[in-house]
This record gives sequence, C-alpha cells and structure tokens, in this order.
Amino acid sequence: MVFLWLWLIGWSAFALPPAIASLRGWAPKRVRSRTSPWCIRVRGVALLVIWLGGLTGPLLRWSDLDSEDAGFLASVVQGGLLMFAGGLVAGSQLSEWFYRRAVRAQAVDQAQGISRRP
Repeated sequence: MVFLWLWLIGWSAFALPPAIASLRGWAPKRVRSRTSPWCIRVRGVALLVIWLGGLTGPLLRWSDLDSEDAGFLASVVQGGLLMFAGGLVAGSQLSEWFYRRAVRAQAVDQAQGISRRP
C-alpha cells in the first residue's frame, strides 16, 4: 500500500511538470528552434497520456477487481495509452516534416521567381 502511494507521488512529480510545461508551450531553446509551438503542445498532451498510463496500474490495484483481472486490464489500458501517446508524437513529427517541406519548396519557388497562384 505504501509503495502505491510512493509510486503515485513519484510518478506525478517526475512526469507532470514537463507535461504542463509543454502544454504551456515551454521547451528548451534547441527544441523551440526546430519545432513549432503546436508540436510542443501536442507532445505535452502525449506526456499527459503517458502520465495517466502510469497511474492506471496502482489505481486498478486499489480497485475491487481480482489481482489477475486488474493486472490484465492494467496491461491492456497501459499499452493502449502508450500507443496513443506514440501516435500523437509521430503524427506531430510527421506534420512538422510536411510543413517544413512545403515551406522549403515555396522558398525555392520564390527564389526562382515561380508563382503558384492561378
């Protein structure tokens, strides 16, 4: 029982501050120079999802489920939340890549004097 409380406090102290900072748009200078503010906020949401996944195990152990049922449900929920968080990060990275590629192509076109307007 004490371990579960320590886990909840420790996990929240470790995972929650970077998630809240990312949601507010804060990131180190090297990350801000390479990433858009939108992508930083999506990563903050992904960190909150990972934080929630870390809480499901202890919370399900406190529930009235059998330990075998709670263990199975915790593994399924944690796996799903981790996959969702990974999808958020991968989607934000992919959109950032497409955006930078489009901006680069537009800059090349403008340098060559090509206008894409109809």
